[in-house]
Amino acid sequence: MEATIQSPDIAKKSPFSPAELSVFRTLIERKITDASEEIEYLMQSVREMRENRSADYSSSQHHFADLGSNEAAMEVNMRLLERTRTFVMQLKRALSRIEKGTYGICKVTGKPISKERLLAAPHTQHSIEAKLSRN
Repeated sequence: MEATIQSPDIAKKSPFSPAELSVFRTLIERKITDASEEIEYLMQSVREMRENRSADYSSSQHHFADLGSNEAAMEVNMRLLERTRTFVMQLKRALSRIEKGTYGICKVTGKPISKERLLAAPHTQHSIEAKLSRN
């Protein structure tokens, strides 16, 4: 369950200057590019695993344990693929918040998120205070 701002008047404008927002935009765009490249790599890897799986099932020389290892590896890649796609969506939402002028505001407390936190996790919507209160 996700917490939301309790009062509409808590919603504020970004505490960052246009120059700072430009730095965040560049960082986020770079992360989107890197993650998109990772998605392509993972998709290619999954395609290759599927092709190899078809060849493996048709050969009697392969041990069943080898086939199980291949299935496990494919499942790991599929999970990584899904996580990376989710990360890209979160990054794109962060770009949207920059455009709307609400980037850097915690959606739970309504307070500014520290610049250091946003540099480490530019997609975050929660301040450290909000994150710690959820745990």
